[in-house]
Amino acid sequence: MKQFFLIMLCSIWAVGAVAKVAEIETFTLENGLEVAVIENHKAPVVLQMLYYKTGSANDPKGKGGIAHLLEHLMFRGTTQVADKEFNRLTDLYGAENNAYTTYNETGYYEFADVSKLELMMALEADRMANLHISEEAFAAERNIVLEERMQRFESNPVPLFYETVLKLLWQDNPLGNPVSGSPAEIKALVSDDARAFYRKWYRPDNALLVLSGDISLKEAKVLAKKYYGGLEADAPLEQPVYAAGRAAETFVSMKLKGVEQPRYVSAVRLDAGVLTKKDVLALSLLAEYLAGDDTSFLYDKLVYQDKVLLAVAYNVAYDEKAGGAAVLYATPADGRFGVEKLTGILKQETEAGVWALTAEKLEQIKNQSLSDVIYLQENPESAARFAGGLLLLGYTPGEVENYDAALKAVTLDDVRAAWQKVLSSQTRVNAYLEQGE
Repeated sequence: MKQFFLIMLCSIWAVGAVAKVAEIETFTLENGLEVAVIENHKAPVVLQMLYYKTGSANDPKGKGGIAHLLEHLMFRGTTQVADKEFNRLTDLYGAENNAYTTYNETGYYEFADVSKLELMMALEADRMANLHISEEAFAAERNIVLEERMQRFESNPVPLFYETVLKLLWQDNPLGNPVSGSPAEIKALVSDDARAFYRKWYRPDNALLVLSGDISLKEAKVLAKKYYGGLEADAPLEQPVYAAGRAAETFVSMKLKGVEQPRYVSAVRLDAGVLTKKDVLALSLLAEYLAGDDTSFLYDKLVYQDKVLLAVAYNVAYDEKAGGAAVLYATPADGRFGVEKLTGILKQETEAGVWALTAEKLEQIKNQSLSDVIYLQENPESAARFAGGLLLLGYTPGEVENYDAALKAVTLDDVRAAWQKVLSSQTRVNAYLEQGE
């Protein structure tokens, strides 16, 4: 299982040298829209990705799920384009399109033949400024997202368990709110909630446009100005400030119907300002070493040798402004261990794994991580997602281009220093899920 940051890496290791991840050029329009261009002329295709710097963390209190619902409504027509015409046109001209919402971003993309790029840009710019939310469309999409919520969470114990862990970890921080919102919140949403969220957050000075593929910087500047340059910004936005967590180590046992196999989670909160970019790289490599696949340290010790677990994974996700978490997921082999016993076993073996890591083994992990994503240099879609994701996290274009070199520079001392920062966190949740009546 590749980790959050490692799946975004892309580089080529040449003999005696490290190649740049990608050549990225950036510029900003007068209205504040940031634009990144990644040229790749190997095929006449281009990806347009438009990121809005907002997500569920910006849902007003009591209106959880509005960012996600608005994502759905963005496909339902504008004052210029009829309801559902966006999807019909992209399908007609052979383009792929989709969207997603997270706690801090909402992304929309179209992947098409370069000859269709202007149409895709016109459509995307139009719905940035002219979205029309009819009562009929709102009611239909609210029902859809409510049904998604009921199917994916309310009737599925494992996602509901993970959601509960995150809520406990983030305490009263909005990062702990589910992206989908709760069923009660979704039912209470009205169309004016969506309009207000749209007017506040969907604007050029709160967005990042990434163009990747068969397009030059000169062409990108002309087209971005043509289609997005006339859109107006508003008064400066106040971005949320994320308070540090209160010290608390929580042990939770949950019993839910439909659990086929016990689950265990150990989550450590890492507040904003705790980790540097080098720390994040180091912890991502450590996570790969500890539980990246079935040859990893914890997998070998606890699955194969001791037969305590059936599976184990480790994930590190971190945003400099919002913070993040280091989370260990485990599937116990049986029900003989409770949450506290498993916590002790995993704490002991994880610590043993950290100290068993050698400089030679770290080099192997770095090589494996880089080779896993070598194809990203050849793929405009993957390159756009990689670059856009890091730019949104506060990386500069130069840091994105040289991400592979930064990864290669991580030392064993860096890994252990970053691990000490994880150990020093005073906000933790250890949770166990089993079958209920």
